[in-house]
Amino acid sequence: MTRLVTATEMQQIDNYTIETIGMPQDVLIERAAMAVLDVIGAGRFDLSHVLVLAGLGNNGADGVAIARLLYAQGVNVSLQFVGNVSRAKDSVKRQLAIIEKHGLVRSEKSDFNEATLIIDAIFGVGLNNVLPEGLQKMIKAANHIDKPVIAVDVPTGIDATTGEVRGAALKAHTTVTFGFTKVGLTQQNGCYLSGNVILKDVGMLIPDNFEFSLQETLPVA
Repeated sequence: MTRLVTATEMQQIDNYTIETIGMPQDVLIERAAMAVLDVIGAGRFDLSHVLVLAGLGNNGADGVAIARLLYAQGVNVSLQFVGNVSRAKDSVKRQLAIIEKHGLVRSEKSDFNEATLIIDAIFGVGLNNVLPEGLQKMIKAANHIDKPVIAVDVPTGIDATTGEVRGAALKAHTTVTFGFTKVGLTQQNGCYLSGNVILKDVGMLIPDNFEFSLQETLPVA
């Protein structure tokens, strides 16, 4: 029996793992990035030009780490931020400092038509509002081009708890979700916009006496 979590429950588990257990956040980010690379390696994706779209939060930090690992393997990868990087969380800035030493230069603007695979690391479980209008337009353009997308944890625009679309959502071919499956990936629009959902264990721990709101039988990778 696989447990399903709401966005709030996942954030509680994440905070407990980092703050109480003492697992460094950067370790979780690295494990998440490696989990996505495992999925990429196991799939039949064209890696001629991988475009990583990164947000300013922890989901974006995962994306930066994914871009670095791909770059280190010799993959032609472009990293583009959605939003002003100066406003990014510290987790993102730490990952940026690492990629700069690797020599990976961020792209100011990328052409979706040139990408053979898109990694969606813009928003994860932290999305709690309607997406900005500019981002909605970008997502609709990407969906229209219809390139294969791998979503990191949750497709951007999908409410991790309800499965509702928050203005617009990037349609994923595959979603690699971490720790526990989010309820929103199994309900409403989240069911089909998340594509093939692959659950990966990255080392998160559950607080004592923690009660999951829902449970469902799902495969664990």
